[in-house]
Amino acid sequence: MDRSGTLAFVTGAASGIGKAIATRFSAEGHRVLALDRSERALKQLAGCVPNTVPCVFDLNDLEAIPDLVARLVDENGNIDVLVNNAGAWCYEPLVDVALDRWEEIYRINTTAPFVLIREVAPGMIERGDGVIVNIASRNAMVSSKGSAAYDSSKAALVALTRTAAGEFAPHNVRVNAICPGVINTPANDDLLDDREALDNYLKLIPQGRYGEPGEIAGIVHFLTTSDARFITGQTLVADGGQMAFSDWKKLFDRD
Repeated sequence: MDRSGTLAFVTGAASGIGKAIATRFSAEGHRVLALDRSERALKQLAGCVPNTVPCVFDLNDLEAIPDLVARLVDENGNIDVLVNNAGAWCYEPLVDVALDRWEEIYRINTTAPFVLIREVAPGMIERGDGVIVNIASRNAMVSSKGSAAYDSSKAALVALTRTAAGEFAPHNVRVNAICPGVINTPANDDLLDDREALDNYLKLIPQGRYGEPGEIAGIVHFLTTSDARFITGQTLVADGGQMAFSDWKKLFDRD
């Protein structure tokens, strides 16, 4: 069944891809639990996106997640869709990454999704229905210089997706991951503002552009519908064809 009227829980919902996901689910008739650590941004989201319940929470506080989930279910009803979208990153040479920074990246990108899945999935299993979507990254499959913590944490999230999908499949709970390429979000403002870097990087993307947050939100929504009911344990790459095909000759074009 399609899920209009059901409850979707989206982390990192106040900006970028998360905001687009919350907006899309609201437009499709869902109620949305929108989690973010920015109270101000959540208030702005709730003011313009109907059927949104703001939830101010820092996913670094792993031990508080079980109580948070219990409270949200008690106040709002069963969670039908979980979207683990919140992410953290750092760009430093591997040998310069401090242990506490490494652990923080893993807490947000891998461990918090694990704890949320662990707490939300039992209710889905009991009802025999539910969908979980993890927002990973193309960097889970193709690493880049200075991104050891981010790349490996997102690769771990993809592996977690497969394991959860296999364990939950007999209960009609589906788990999939999406690996976006470069998306036009505030997190990429530095690259977007650098015209020369932008022009050079776009040569590596067959579609010749960055993705838009709404395009990722559309994939997330699709994965929750009945059209996707036979899809689980999969990782969908949305990067404009960059991983599939590289036209290296373009890098040497002078036009």
